[in-house]
Amino acid sequence: MSRRAYCRCEAVRNYSYDEAAAMLGCQPQWLKDNVGKLPRQKFGHAPAVFCICEIALIQQMHTVVPDNVAELLAGVGSADPQGDDDHQVPAGEGGRPALASLVPAPGRSTRKVS
Repeated sequence: MSRRAYCRCEAVRNYSYDEAAAMLGCQPQWLKDNVGKLPRQKFGHAPAVFCICEIALIQQMHTVVPDNVAELLAGVGSADPQGDDDHQVPAGEGGRPALASLVPAPGRSTRKVS
């Protein structure tokens, strides 16, 4: 396995610290401080650069999914993508309907009463 087997870019476009930080929504200094723990490209004495695949990996490394959300996502991921109409939505805690089965209430009338 090559060191860049994760990269799926057809044409690699490298981003600087400032550009990568803007895409990630963090400060460039955070990238500089943590660059030793992050996927990146390094060419000689030049500053590190990041392709879009490395930015996606950094985002994935720092994504936190609470346990209850992970359980919900596991159930969603196992659903038939072809659209099985008669599937049951799992119940949530205490027998209440699961969050995925909730629908918005109908809107209120905006008609003024005189």
